[in-house]
Amino acid sequence: MQGEGQSPEEILEEPEQISPVRVMVAIGINPHTRRLLLRAAKLAQGLQGELFAVHIHAPGQGSHVYHANVEWHLDQARRLGAHIELVQSNDVATALVQQTRKHGITHLVMGQSDISRWQEVLKGSIINRIMRHRSGIDLYIVTDSGR
Repeated sequence: MQGEGQSPEEILEEPEQISPVRVMVAIGINPHTRRLLLRAAKLAQGLQGELFAVHIHAPGQGSHVYHANVEWHLDQARRLGAHIELVQSNDVATALVQQTRKHGITHLVMGQSDISRWQEVLKGSIINRIMRHRSGIDLYIVTDSGR
């Protein structure tokens, strides 16, 4: 059996045991997005991996303030060395899973949802829908500090 009698260091050095670390952060427009981005960047740095930032938006026109907010956060992500993706979709969960597969993402960092419990019951949680895809990625949920 492979790994038997080997030290943990020897097992970790085997190339087939380690895939490249790729951390993706879901960029939104709420005030906690910067904190979320910094957490993802620290995770990527700590794991010596690449950082990706994705913003999923519904097709159609958003307000000038919306676009300015998104662009500011994406600029911050670029400054941290992130690869940027902008995706149009009405289904955030499916779009995120598609992006993780497209880029070989190993870790997905998301913020805690702002929707009410009632909306979550009616529509379903984005986080739960992502977990149902069984994507094989590690999912990190960063909570708002005030909750």
